[in-house]
Amino acid sequence: MHVSLAEALEVRGGPLQEEEIWAVLNQSAESLQELFRKVSIADPAALGFIISPWSLLLLPSGSVSFTDENISNQDLRAFTAPEVLQNQSLTSLSDVEKIHIYSLGMTLYWGADHEVPQSQPIKLGDHLNSILLGMCEDVIYARVSVRTVLDACSAHIRNSNCAPSFSYVKHLVKLVLGNLSGVSYSCNSKYSCILKFSSRIVLVSLPDHPKTWTLPFFFLSWI
Repeated sequence: MHVSLAEALEVRGGPLQEEEIWAVLNQSAESLQELFRKVSIADPAALGFIISPWSLLLLPSGSVSFTDENISNQDLRAFTAPEVLQNQSLTSLSDVEKIHIYSLGMTLYWGADHEVPQSQPIKLGDHLNSILLGMCEDVIYARVSVRTVLDACSAHIRNSNCAPSFSYVKHLVKLVLGNLSGVSYSCNSKYSCILKFSSRIVLVSLPDHPKTWTLPFFFLSWI
């Protein structure tokens, strides 16, 4: 079970707060670091996602993962690194890492700006803004690395009174999922379900089957 960043902020109706940005940044960078430990550039399917508000997944455990599923209807150009848009050849894992760093930075800027009136500036501390700017450099070799991001997050944690990063992610998940016991759903004749929770309605597809479905919430799949 998971929640996309876009879903969490849609329910909130407002932007990520600064400590939430630091937390999502830290958890995302840790996930990227672990991913690059496990895969190689010879396995493009494992690295082919573009980080965006719809593909950055917040997990109930407080960790973060990424997906390329069910986002084909979204315009991802704003989150796509310039070298990808220009079809430049990528020759190393370091190049691929910088592509994801760019997308993550743009995604977090989107989160910081979500539903903020155009007349109001984005409110970010200098340290965080500097890191995000370094992540979103147009030139790939000028962009910061995952290691640099993790070091910045560690320094922030040491020098502030913030809670552990995973706790902020958990809170964002709860914005959408709330208590599972509070979730209700009803099915129509086309084998889809309407979930109702936290004043939000989500349409969920069920497998085609002539029988009536009575499934617990966690067996339903998001679309």
